[in-house]
Amino acid sequence: MSSLLRARHLSVPLKLRRLNTIGRPFATLAEEGQYAPGTKLHGYTVKDIKKIPEFEMLAVHLQHDKTNAEHLHIAKDDKNNVFSIAFKTNPPDASGVPHILEHTTLCGSEKYQVRDPFFKMLNRSLANFMNAMTASDYTFYPFATTNQIDYSNLRDVYLDATLHPLLRKTDFTQEGWRLEHEDPKDPSTHLTFKGVVYNEMKGQMSDSSYLYYIKFQESIYPSLNNSGGDPAKITDLTYEQLRNFHAVNYHPSNAKVFTYGNFSLEEHLKHLNERFSAFAPIHNNKDVKYPIELKESKEVVLKGPVDLLTDPNRQYKTSLTWYLGPTNDSYLGLCLRILTSLLTDGHSSLLYQALIESDLGTEYSSNSGLSSGSPVNIFSVGLQGVSESNVSVVHDTIHDKIRQAYNEGFEISRVEAFLHQAELYRKNKVANFGLNLLYGIVPGWFNQVAPLDILEWDSLISRFREDLKKPRFLESILEKYFLGKPTFAFTMIPSEDYGQNLLADEEARLNAKINSLTEADKKNVYETGLELLQKQEEKEDLSSLPTLRDKDIPLETDRTELEHNLQSDVPVQWRITPTNGLTYVRGLISLQDLPQNLHPYLPLFAEALTNLGTETESMASLEDQIKKSTGGISAGIQVNSLPSDIESWNLGLTMSGFSLNKDVSELLRLLSVLLLQTNFHNYEKLRTLIRGMSSGAANVIAESGHIYALGVASSSVTASAHLSETLSGMEQVKFIAQLDAYDDASLPLISQKLAEIASYAFTRSVLKLAVTCGTEVVQSNEIAISNFINGLPNPVLERTLGAKNGAELTAFTSKVADKTFYNLPFQVNYAGVCSRGVAYDHKDGAALQVLANLLTNKYLHSEIREKGGAYGGGASYNATSGIFSFYSYRDPNPRNTFATIDGVGEWAVQHNITDRDLVESKLSIFQGIDAPTSVQSEGMIYFLQGIDDDARQVRRQQLLNVGISDVKDAASKYLVATAHQRNTALLGVPDESVSESNGWRIAEAGVFGSTVDQTGVQIPFEG
Repeated sequence: MSSLLRARHLSVPLKLRRLNTIGRPFATLAEEGQYAPGTKLHGYTVKDIKKIPEFEMLAVHLQHDKTNAEHLHIAKDDKNNVFSIAFKTNPPDASGVPHILEHTTLCGSEKYQVRDPFFKMLNRSLANFMNAMTASDYTFYPFATTNQIDYSNLRDVYLDATLHPLLRKTDFTQEGWRLEHEDPKDPSTHLTFKGVVYNEMKGQMSDSSYLYYIKFQESIYPSLNNSGGDPAKITDLTYEQLRNFHAVNYHPSNAKVFTYGNFSLEEHLKHLNERFSAFAPIHNNKDVKYPIELKESKEVVLKGPVDLLTDPNRQYKTSLTWYLGPTNDSYLGLCLRILTSLLTDGHSSLLYQALIESDLGTEYSSNSGLSSGSPVNIFSVGLQGVSESNVSVVHDTIHDKIRQAYNEGFEISRVEAFLHQAELYRKNKVANFGLNLLYGIVPGWFNQVAPLDILEWDSLISRFREDLKKPRFLESILEKYFLGKPTFAFTMIPSEDYGQNLLADEEARLNAKINSLTEADKKNVYETGLELLQKQEEKEDLSSLPTLRDKDIPLETDRTELEHNLQSDVPVQWRITPTNGLTYVRGLISLQDLPQNLHPYLPLFAEALTNLGTETESMASLEDQIKKSTGGISAGIQVNSLPSDIESWNLGLTMSGFSLNKDVSELLRLLSVLLLQTNFHNYEKLRTLIRGMSSGAANVIAESGHIYALGVASSSVTASAHLSETLSGMEQVKFIAQLDAYDDASLPLISQKLAEIASYAFTRSVLKLAVTCGTEVVQSNEIAISNFINGLPNPVLERTLGAKNGAELTAFTSKVADKTFYNLPFQVNYAGVCSRGVAYDHKDGAALQVLANLLTNKYLHSEIREKGGAYGGGASYNATSGIFSFYSYRDPNPRNTFATIDGVGEWAVQHNITDRDLVESKLSIFQGIDAPTSVQSEGMIYFLQGIDDDARQVRRQQLLNVGISDVKDAASKYLVATAHQRNTALLGVPDESVSESNGWRIAEAGVFGSTVDQTGVQIPFEG
């Protein structure tokens, strides 16, 4: 459960976007005085303190006296407390040593000498977040929980894991890489490379957007090697190098600790001092790496893979990069974020219009945006989906538009809109506020940025507003950092044999390793494989690990008080609660009677509402209005079955937005404009939208391939799952790719389909609303809601809107033992296996949910990940859809996975399940059920799915009451008896077992990658 981090771009700027306030009382002035600079506390000295009233919190920066470990504590009245310990980990090469060390530290420690205590703590805790993450030059280990005992337990495990790991060689070979026989028990089988990180990074490199990003980073930042690891270099890493890297970098002198929430700072410090004081101080690793010098413009061109799901004539990716001054100047950082957002963000920005709307490319390149995670602000802008002839045109256009922005200046109204958006994000209550703070602070903290400076807000905004009064203030920044300054151009060109070359290189590396082995070495490889297998199969004593008990699970569900009334005959759900001055509105529009040939167009329709504009106003103008008055408006598609019947299906369109209380009428006016006036005949915008939706589909699949595999596998189980696959799975990917493949003559017909959907969607009879706001604005919001509803047309004909059954979805055919394979240009595989469960209110549902969790943590994790080498694998049960699923993620050996799944029911029936196993499964389940929610999400389970608090309480009691016999009965009934009925899907690399003769259906992934002649093809799903 680790992650690789990379910069986030082209969204609300990090330092603004991340700092979302909860809006509760914060630390008192007495506490502020208590922590004055120079104060000594439990072996620490306070370095600085800052009261931050705009976020209602108090930040205290301390240093450990003996080791110089830094500590940042943010006191806030928020029960969702966060802990993180982080280390500076500049990678010495591209072998992935920081990433592999991140994995192996979590495989056992001096105090907790069990295999993989991190994963085992996932079901001994009520934490709503646990992870470990490797960034480019640091590694950190965060968690979040509301339970104080849980917090202490996890903090102890994390500290022992990072500071005192066992780092056994078997852990290195399991998590990093090893030579091993395909069947470890049979020395006659071929030797191959195995390892969790090795396969993770093979999968990561299959994502061409990630590949472009990481190759860009390697080119502009050669001093900072690939921390995740290049598979071609991972197999050079030795066990001794891993241990040495830990000894040098994982030390309190090189650590930065972050704590957040309403738990006591002094308790944190007391515990940490006890741990850190056992260490002698060492030289702190403050080696900050810099990108290449740009005294003159430079260009790098590299080869990359061909994307089979997009136009073969538009496979180039290219970008330009500027250096924009030091990141330790927080005010400069704010100015640059505003400036670069004005240049790139949204329909009204010059670069979006000139690069994407002009069809020079399909969407921004993966490195686009302002990155402030290094000592230098780095701004890149580029495109993917570019033709060879347009690469130089893209570069010229970027330069021209930046010059145009300098000459013409920026509209103040757009700047104010940006500041308004930032203010709304600051006021918006989110459940993971502390984690967002952590993510925003850590990168700069390791690169010479004072952590308290990152938390500045009001003073920086006030300064900016004053500077904005100066003539051409923003333009002067453009002149200083952009005009006439050297750039770094990075282009990736498509290579038809890129994938084959990677495989050939891997085979050559493997053969070189094998050929260098002596007979003694070969014997050692075999014995090492058996030793690892023996370790993986050993029954462990877990008594040393701390744990919560079932009594720590609250017996009662948190109830959400809702009110319901009719406004102009439209049902409205009200959630009246403190919202920090914001109102949230969500609409659900039933599309039950929509002609089924229009279903595949619904995702495009939802996107069109916020991308096409109207006949009288451009989308650029509308977007500016939305930014000035709201926190954004979005649309989506909702599919679900009834809580009492998994054979049923409901289909709807959701629309949502939020604003300051004073702007609710304007929010609803804009919502009405989008609903009633969108110009579906704006063919130029429609073409841009389709191309953007199609672009990068292979990368999305590479990132979440198991989700797509499960979508395919479940699509023959229930009608609602089939509809979900049509709207968001591989079928939708193929559908949008097919629309993209057609020429512009098809656009009027596509437009006609969207307009037909609109005729069904936008009448008041199919609408219901949910409003979340404070008591002080209920009356004014009722008036605004009534005015909004009264502006919607009345239906001409009676509509049939009730839930429908599977037989009424004509495209759905229930199948069993169906097997589907998609050949995709990946180095690893993604597998999904699905079968039918029961409805939400069925008594067996709770046992199935516990069974899925138990199978993952007690069997499948070991078999699929530890032994099989996949990055992830397990079972899941969706309580609302009634689908029981098995999956693997970045899997080099899907045959092993399928064989494991085949026997999983028998394992559950025959295995000695203990009471402790049940408790751990329940703890893991309730982590999700009881995780803190954002205020705008309160009441949404009932609004969208019809599951009220009483039903949730019944389900809760059922989960708490599940016994061992219930789990075994569920396994026997739903896994063993129906094993032959499961549906299977595999995405990735074919082998000899995947063939039509073995019962597999070989499906085409996309029109561009197929051999089908597109000449004269009609619009799909017609009639």
